[in-house]
Amino acid sequence: MRWKASLIDLLVMKKPKPHHSRNSIILLLIGFLLSGFSFFQTAEDQAPSDYGMTWQNLPIIPDFSETAREILSNGLKRGNNPKAFSKVGDCDTSTDWYLSNYDLDQRYFNLGTYVDQLQPVIDFFRGSFGRRSLAAKPGFSAASVLSNYWTDYSICEAGEVPIICEYRINNPAFVLISLGTNDGYNQPSFKENLREIINLTISQSRLPILMTKADNVEKNYSINQDIADLAAEYDIPLWNFWAAIQDLPNHGLVEDGIHLTFYKEDFSDPESFQYAWTYRNLTAMQLLDKVLQTIKDISEN
Repeated sequence: MRWKASLIDLLVMKKPKPHHSRNSIILLLIGFLLSGFSFFQTAEDQAPSDYGMTWQNLPIIPDFSETAREILSNGLKRGNNPKAFSKVGDCDTSTDWYLSNYDLDQRYFNLGTYVDQLQPVIDFFRGSFGRRSLAAKPGFSAASVLSNYWTDYSICEAGEVPIICEYRINNPAFVLISLGTNDGYNQPSFKENLREIINLTISQSRLPILMTKADNVEKNYSINQDIADLAAEYDIPLWNFWAAIQDLPNHGLVEDGIHLTFYKEDFSDPESFQYAWTYRNLTAMQLLDKVLQTIKDISEN
């Protein structure tokens, strides 16, 4: 955990040797004043979004700030499709296990007691659940999303990187961004790459929704820290998936400490709630319900 130095810590100085020179006293006072100015300048420059480790206690499903609502509202005015969302991420995002069943019939899922809440979500966003995103592929890092090395030129235009191509073709009102696992092995550039993804998304008036990851491949949770910091800095929603699975066996991870434990898509079966993929899809759907209510509220006002 990072600790911020207090004012006293920063202003404590070694006691100078006795010196009766008037010039020395003046220089000492000037030095003290400059050190004080330096401190306040540094404090002001610090990002107010620095959570320390408190991201672990943030809610799983976030509230939507006025900033988030404004981005969504601007996007709807711009012509972004309120019924479309895009997925941005790695193998856990591109897999058929992630939301895709909701574009199929009810042989493939059971909403159980959540049917009244989640069936309207399925009806409204139908077509986005199983869509193959051009910005979600196995092995993707934050850098991959921004690299034309991974662009599918059979679909995309010259010069488009995967995320730009995805946005042009799908025209989503908002985006579910779940990255970081593959950045855990080369993390120094992750935060700035994610920042670029956020800036690019907001520049098109599409709401980026960030997700904390389940694993800790980097050993110190610094990537979830970066994700939470950026969510706060930009005042955008943070889906704290990490918190949803901490009470599960092995925190919802299989033996490799990376991939999620899997069970059939059946919220009516109590056994399903011992597995992480149940919570990944359930909390995603609850998040989509929050987005749906926000879109309806914006449209009515």
